[in-house]
Amino acid sequence: MKVLFFLSIIFFSTYSDSVVKRHDVPPENYVLDKMPEYLIDMPHEGHGVLIDSQWVLTVAHTIFYDYVGKDLVVGSKAYEIESVHIHPDYIEPNKSLLKGDLAPLMKFFKSRSDIALIKLSSKVTAVNPIKIYKGKSEKGKTITVYGKGATGNGLIGEDLDTKSLRVMNQFQNIIESAEGNWLAFKFDEPENALPLEGMHGSGDSGGPSVTFQEGVPFLVGLSSWQLAHGDISTFKGGLYGTTAYQVRVSNYHDWILGVLGS
Repeated sequence: MKVLFFLSIIFFSTYSDSVVKRHDVPPENYVLDKMPEYLIDMPHEGHGVLIDSQWVLTVAHTIFYDYVGKDLVVGSKAYEIESVHIHPDYIEPNKSLLKGDLAPLMKFFKSRSDIALIKLSSKVTAVNPIKIYKGKSEKGKTITVYGKGATGNGLIGEDLDTKSLRVMNQFQNIIESAEGNWLAFKFDEPENALPLEGMHGSGDSGGPSVTFQEGVPFLVGLSSWQLAHGDISTFKGGLYGTTAYQVRVSNYHDWILGVLGS
Protein backbone atom coordinates (compact mmCIF):
# COMPACT_ATOMS: atom_id res chain seq x y z
CA MET A 1 0.00 0.00 0.00
CA LYS A 2 3.02 2.35 0.02
CA VAL A 3 2.36 3.43 -3.56
CA LEU A 4 -1.24 4.26 -2.73
CA PHE A 5 -0.25 6.22 0.37
CA PHE A 6 2.34 8.19 -1.62
CA LEU A 7 -0.21 8.92 -4.32
CA SER A 8 -2.74 10.12 -1.80
CA ILE A 9 -0.37 12.58 -0.17
CA ILE A 10 1.29 13.88 -3.34
CA PHE A 11 -1.40 13.60 -5.97
CA PHE A 12 -4.84 12.86 -4.58
CA SER A 13 -4.37 16.00 -2.50
CA THR A 14 -5.69 17.67 -5.64
CA TYR A 15 -7.94 14.80 -6.69
CA SER A 16 -10.38 14.41 -3.88
CA ASP A 17 -13.47 16.00 -2.63
CA SER A 18 -13.50 19.12 -0.50
CA VAL A 19 -14.77 22.54 -1.39
CA VAL A 20 -13.05 25.00 -3.67
CA LYS A 21 -15.42 27.94 -4.01
CA ARG A 22 -16.37 30.87 -6.18
CA HIS A 23 -14.05 33.81 -5.49
CA ASP A 24 -16.95 36.28 -5.55
CA VAL A 25 -19.14 34.54 -2.94
CA PRO A 26 -18.46 34.82 0.82
CA PRO A 27 -16.76 31.56 1.89
CA GLU A 28 -19.07 31.24 4.87
CA ASN A 29 -22.02 30.76 2.51
CA TYR A 30 -20.66 27.27 1.77
CA VAL A 31 -20.17 26.28 5.42
CA LEU A 32 -22.50 23.80 7.14
CA ASP A 33 -22.91 23.73 10.91
CA LYS A 34 -23.59 20.00 10.83
CA MET A 35 -22.72 17.37 8.26
CA PRO A 36 -25.34 14.88 7.05
CA GLU A 37 -25.51 11.91 9.42
CA TYR A 38 -25.02 9.44 6.58
CA LEU A 39 -21.63 11.05 5.80
CA ILE A 40 -18.79 9.24 7.58
CA ASP A 41 -15.13 10.10 8.12
CA MET A 42 -12.74 7.33 7.07
CA PRO A 43 -9.95 6.24 9.47
CA HIS A 44 -7.09 7.95 7.67
CA GLU A 45 -8.57 10.39 5.17
CA GLY A 46 -11.66 10.77 3.03
CA HIS A 47 -15.31 9.96 3.51
CA GLY A 48 -17.78 7.13 3.22
CA VAL A 49 -21.56 7.04 2.98
CA LEU A 50 -23.95 4.86 4.98
CA ILE A 51 -26.10 3.09 2.37
CA ASP A 52 -27.47 0.26 4.54
CA SER A 53 -27.74 -0.35 8.26
CA GLN A 54 -24.47 -2.31 8.20
CA TRP A 55 -22.69 -1.04 5.05
CA VAL A 56 -20.63 2.00 4.06
CA LEU A 57 -19.81 2.92 0.45
CA THR A 58 -16.63 4.81 -0.41
CA VAL A 59 -14.02 5.17 -3.13
CA ALA A 60 -11.37 2.48 -3.11
CA HIS A 61 -8.43 4.86 -2.96
CA THR A 62 -9.44 5.89 0.58
CA ILE A 63 -8.42 2.37 1.74
CA PHE A 64 -4.79 3.06 2.65
CA TYR A 65 -4.19 -0.14 4.62
CA ASP A 66 -6.11 -2.95 6.29
CA TYR A 67 -9.00 -1.20 8.06
CA VAL A 68 -10.50 -4.34 9.60
CA GLY A 69 -10.85 -3.74 13.33
CA LYS A 70 -10.75 0.05 12.97
CA ASP A 71 -13.73 2.14 14.06
CA LEU A 72 -16.02 4.35 12.02
CA VAL A 73 -18.15 6.91 13.82
CA VAL A 74 -21.72 6.95 12.52
CA GLY A 75 -23.85 9.60 14.14
CA SER A 76 -22.43 9.71 17.65
CA LYS A 77 -21.49 6.03 18.00
CA ALA A 78 -18.38 4.09 16.95
CA TYR A 79 -18.77 0.89 14.94
CA GLU A 80 -15.98 -1.60 14.28
CA ILE A 81 -15.13 -2.48 10.68
CA GLU A 82 -15.76 -6.17 10.05
CA SER A 83 -14.64 -6.44 6.41
CA VAL A 84 -13.59 -4.37 3.39
CA HIS A 85 -14.63 -5.23 -0.17
CA ILE A 86 -12.72 -3.45 -2.96
CA HIS A 87 -14.08 -3.67 -6.50
CA PRO A 88 -12.12 -6.25 -8.55
CA ASP A 89 -11.45 -3.68 -11.28
CA TYR A 90 -9.64 -1.33 -8.92
CA ILE A 91 -5.85 -1.27 -9.22
CA GLU A 92 -3.16 1.01 -7.86
CA PRO A 93 -1.07 3.10 -10.28
CA ASN A 94 2.47 2.24 -11.16
CA LYS A 95 5.02 4.72 -9.83
CA SER A 96 5.96 5.60 -13.40
CA LEU A 97 2.56 7.29 -13.78
CA LEU A 98 3.26 9.68 -10.89
CA LYS A 99 5.73 11.85 -12.76
CA GLY A 100 5.92 13.75 -16.02
CA ASP A 101 3.01 14.07 -18.44
CA LEU A 102 -0.39 13.62 -16.80
CA ALA A 103 -2.12 12.10 -19.86
CA PRO A 104 -1.24 8.44 -19.04
CA LEU A 105 -2.40 8.87 -15.44
CA MET A 106 -5.70 10.39 -16.56
CA LYS A 107 -6.27 7.42 -18.89
CA PHE A 108 -5.45 5.07 -16.02
CA PHE A 109 -7.92 6.77 -13.66
CA LYS A 110 -10.72 6.58 -16.18
CA SER A 111 -10.15 2.88 -16.84
CA ARG A 112 -10.51 1.61 -13.27
CA SER A 113 -13.36 1.18 -10.80
CA ASP A 114 -12.68 3.38 -7.79
CA ILE A 115 -15.26 1.98 -5.39
CA ALA A 116 -15.34 -0.11 -2.21
CA LEU A 117 -17.77 -1.36 0.42
CA ILE A 118 -17.17 -1.61 4.15
CA LYS A 119 -19.18 -3.89 6.41
CA LEU A 120 -19.69 -2.85 10.02
CA SER A 121 -19.66 -5.44 12.80
CA SER A 122 -23.12 -4.40 13.99
CA LYS A 123 -26.13 -2.58 12.57
CA VAL A 124 -26.57 1.17 12.81
CA THR A 125 -29.91 1.98 14.40
CA ALA A 126 -29.85 5.72 15.11
CA VAL A 127 -29.00 6.98 11.60
CA ASN A 128 -30.97 6.48 8.41
CA PRO A 129 -28.90 5.33 5.40
CA ILE A 130 -29.08 7.45 2.27
CA LYS A 131 -31.06 6.04 -0.63
CA ILE A 132 -29.17 5.19 -3.84
CA TYR A 133 -30.28 6.70 -7.13
CA LYS A 134 -31.03 3.75 -9.40
CA GLY A 135 -31.79 5.51 -12.68
CA LYS A 136 -29.54 6.39 -15.60
CA SER A 137 -30.63 10.00 -16.13
CA GLU A 138 -28.02 11.82 -14.05
CA LYS A 139 -27.03 14.20 -16.85
CA GLY A 140 -28.39 17.68 -16.26
CA LYS A 141 -29.20 17.12 -12.60
CA THR A 142 -28.08 19.62 -9.97
CA ILE A 143 -26.05 17.91 -7.26
CA THR A 144 -24.99 18.95 -3.79
CA VAL A 145 -21.53 17.72 -2.77
CA TYR A 146 -20.16 17.54 0.78
CA GLY A 147 -16.63 17.69 2.12
CA LYS A 148 -14.42 19.14 4.86
CA GLY A 149 -10.92 19.15 3.47
CA ALA A 150 -8.91 21.99 1.96
CA THR A 151 -10.62 25.08 0.61
CA GLY A 152 -9.75 27.78 -1.90
CA ASN A 153 -11.34 29.51 -4.85
CA GLY A 154 -11.48 29.21 -8.61
CA LEU A 155 -8.95 31.98 -9.24
CA ILE A 156 -6.12 30.58 -7.12
CA GLY A 157 -7.15 26.94 -6.73
CA GLU A 158 -7.07 25.04 -3.46
CA ASP A 159 -5.00 26.03 -0.43
CA LEU A 160 -3.53 22.91 1.15
CA ASP A 161 -2.79 24.77 4.38
CA THR A 162 -6.54 24.83 5.08
CA LYS A 163 -6.85 21.06 4.95
CA SER A 164 -6.23 20.55 8.66
CA LEU A 165 -9.10 22.88 9.62
CA ARG A 166 -11.67 20.17 8.75
CA VAL A 167 -14.50 22.64 8.15
CA MET A 168 -17.73 21.10 6.84
CA ASN A 169 -18.64 22.63 3.48
CA GLN A 170 -21.05 21.98 0.65
CA PHE A 171 -21.13 23.08 -2.96
CA GLN A 172 -23.32 22.58 -5.99
CA ASN A 173 -22.77 21.79 -9.63
CA ILE A 174 -24.58 20.35 -12.64
CA ILE A 175 -23.72 16.94 -14.08
CA GLU A 176 -22.59 17.44 -17.68
CA SER A 177 -21.78 13.83 -18.49
CA ALA A 178 -23.00 10.45 -17.21
CA GLU A 179 -21.25 7.67 -19.08
CA GLY A 180 -20.06 4.25 -17.93
CA ASN A 181 -18.31 4.41 -14.56
CA TRP A 182 -18.23 8.19 -14.28
CA LEU A 183 -20.19 11.36 -13.71
CA ALA A 184 -18.46 14.59 -14.73
CA PHE A 185 -19.03 18.29 -14.09
CA LYS A 186 -17.06 21.48 -14.70
CA PHE A 187 -16.19 24.31 -12.31
CA ASP A 188 -17.63 27.27 -14.23
CA GLU A 189 -16.63 30.90 -13.83
CA PRO A 190 -19.15 33.12 -12.01
CA GLU A 191 -21.04 34.35 -15.08
CA ASN A 192 -22.08 30.76 -15.89
CA ALA A 193 -22.11 29.34 -12.38
CA LEU A 194 -24.60 28.28 -9.75
CA PRO A 195 -24.84 30.46 -6.61
CA LEU A 196 -22.79 27.89 -4.66
CA GLU A 197 -20.76 26.53 -7.59
CA GLY A 198 -17.74 24.55 -6.44
CA MET A 199 -15.08 21.95 -7.09
CA HIS A 200 -13.27 19.18 -5.23
CA GLY A 201 -10.15 19.99 -3.27
CA SER A 202 -8.01 17.96 -0.90
CA GLY A 203 -8.93 15.54 1.86
CA ASP A 204 -12.42 14.24 1.17
CA SER A 205 -12.37 11.59 -1.51
CA GLY A 206 -15.47 9.45 -1.26
CA GLY A 207 -17.63 12.38 -0.27
CA PRO A 208 -21.17 12.05 -1.64
CA SER A 209 -22.93 13.99 -4.33
CA VAL A 210 -26.66 13.91 -3.84
CA THR A 211 -29.77 14.99 -5.67
CA PHE A 212 -33.01 15.75 -3.85
CA GLN A 213 -36.44 14.43 -4.78
CA GLU A 214 -39.25 16.01 -2.74
CA GLY A 215 -36.69 16.84 -0.08
CA VAL A 216 -35.29 13.31 0.12
CA PRO A 217 -31.55 12.94 -0.70
CA PHE A 218 -30.46 10.28 -3.19
CA LEU A 219 -26.82 9.29 -3.63
CA VAL A 220 -25.65 9.67 -7.24
CA GLY A 221 -21.86 9.94 -6.99
CA LEU A 222 -18.68 9.69 -4.94
CA SER A 223 -15.88 12.22 -5.47
CA SER A 224 -12.82 10.66 -7.07
CA TRP A 225 -10.53 12.75 -9.35
CA GLN A 226 -10.04 15.83 -11.48
CA LEU A 227 -9.07 15.93 -15.13
CA ALA A 228 -5.59 17.42 -15.46
CA HIS A 229 -3.22 18.33 -18.26
CA GLY A 230 0.47 19.06 -18.59
CA ASP A 231 3.19 18.00 -16.16
CA ILE A 232 2.25 16.64 -12.75
CA SER A 233 4.79 18.90 -11.04
CA THR A 234 3.03 22.07 -12.20
CA PHE A 235 -0.62 21.01 -11.88
CA LYS A 236 -2.88 23.16 -9.69
CA GLY A 237 -6.22 21.75 -8.64
CA GLY A 238 -9.51 23.57 -8.22
CA LEU A 239 -9.20 26.27 -10.86
CA TYR A 240 -12.09 27.55 -12.93
CA GLY A 241 -12.63 25.40 -16.01
CA THR A 242 -11.49 22.18 -14.34
CA THR A 243 -13.58 19.04 -14.87
CA ALA A 244 -14.22 16.71 -11.95
CA TYR A 245 -15.04 13.02 -12.10
CA GLN A 246 -17.18 11.15 -9.62
CA VAL A 247 -17.90 7.45 -9.34
CA ARG A 248 -21.28 6.84 -10.96
CA VAL A 249 -23.01 4.86 -8.22
CA SER A 250 -25.88 3.69 -10.45
CA ASN A 251 -23.37 1.88 -12.66
CA TYR A 252 -22.33 -0.28 -9.69
CA HIS A 253 -25.81 -1.05 -8.38
CA ASP A 254 -25.62 -4.77 -9.23
CA TRP A 255 -22.12 -5.09 -7.73
CA ILE A 256 -23.27 -3.36 -4.54
CA LEU A 257 -26.29 -5.65 -4.20
CA GLY A 258 -24.09 -8.67 -4.87
CA VAL A 259 -21.67 -7.78 -2.08
CA LEU A 260 -24.44 -6.94 0.38
CA GLY A 261 -26.18 -10.21 -0.46
CA SER A 262 -23.02 -12.20 0.10
